[in-house]
Amino acid sequence: METPIDRRAFASLLATPFVLPALGRLAPLRSVVAPKPITPPSAEFLKGLPRMMEIAGVPGVAMGVVKDGRVWSHHDGLMDSVTKQPVSAETMWPAASLSKPVFALGALHLVDEGKLDLDRPLKSYVPGHAPDDPRGDKITARHVLSHSSGLRNWRGRADQPLVPDFEPGTRFQYSGEGIYYLQHAVERITGMSFTQFMEQRVLVPLGMRSSTYLWKGEAAVRLVSGHDQGQVRTNYTKDLFPKLQPYAETKGKFLDAFTYEDMAAAMATLTPPPPIVPNNMIPNASGSLLTTIADYSAFLIEVLSGGNAAVDLKPATRDEMMKPRTTINSALSWGLGWGIEQPASGGGGKYLWHWGDNGAWKNFVLVHPESRSGIVLFTNGTRGLNIARRVMTEASGEERAAFLWL
Repeated sequence: METPIDRRAFASLLATPFVLPALGRLAPLRSVVAPKPITPPSAEFLKGLPRMMEIAGVPGVAMGVVKDGRVWSHHDGLMDSVTKQPVSAETMWPAASLSKPVFALGALHLVDEGKLDLDRPLKSYVPGHAPDDPRGDKITARHVLSHSSGLRNWRGRADQPLVPDFEPGTRFQYSGEGIYYLQHAVERITGMSFTQFMEQRVLVPLGMRSSTYLWKGEAAVRLVSGHDQGQVRTNYTKDLFPKLQPYAETKGKFLDAFTYEDMAAAMATLTPPPPIVPNNMIPNASGSLLTTIADYSAFLIEVLSGGNAAVDLKPATRDEMMKPRTTINSALSWGLGWGIEQPASGGGGKYLWHWGDNGAWKNFVLVHPESRSGIVLFTNGTRGLNIARRVMTEASGEERAAFLWL
């Protein structure tokens, strides 16, 4: 739940020394450089934000800053440039690829339970998902979560083979296909649909009751529209969900109980049927999460501070999540579900980050584990990352290397 707090009080909180939790949840600080907490943008910055948005053609933004379990939030602009409905705390946003770190938390719970082995080939969990291939048969959950599987981002056609471009584990290549492969494996491991798994294991325990990887009825009025150089765009899920409802009714079950196989069969009945490839599928661990600032902030609080026994990872698993696994360049690498930036100074600790790009919706999240602070930003315009770059610089006090790479 979001805790109302004004910027001055939040700034005071950030200046207060904190004690790291006991029992090994976070390692003791050893750096001689003091952590640099992420802070809310200044009042002057926020005053100039509407003009930045107007120049970038981004009608609406929302941001949340978390520190030690407290949340500061800001909402600005319009949900839709035609209806003029203002952005508010109740506004739902397509998280785009910010969906991936939330899924990673759920998948790593299965690791803690001994149900998912990070280094066991995914082929052994879902034999029919990918064709037999000497390199593809080696792909593991660790490769997928660290984007080193060798799989491309997305296939455009069902007849394109799902095979890696290189030996898994040897280098970085961002892949939504890989994340979806793991999603399919999670369904096989748990015996439940992906939607039900994420609701039961992550979203409901964290109080993320306005969030879903599928659809919620209230999203029809709470979900922001996207904007592409003046053109209003509708979220793909909003269009697809009602088309699938009749099929679900004939099967006598709700869509949230549909597995990959169920959803593929349902989509095949549409006229015309879309290509049955992961990028067209819902729910989708790679990018179909719909959420709010308060909900996503609750997720960040768990990542940074923990304290929820139903969701907490084991310390060793949490450390694995934040450990660099795949090198991108001298500044950036990838852990298990998160991008990692090591500042050039080497002091103050690493930052975790992820960007989201669903075309007319652009998002960014940045967290600083050492100071247990983070920020998430949602926008509803194609140039939203231009806004994100300025917000992240303002909030963290320095330019972020990720924006040079994106």
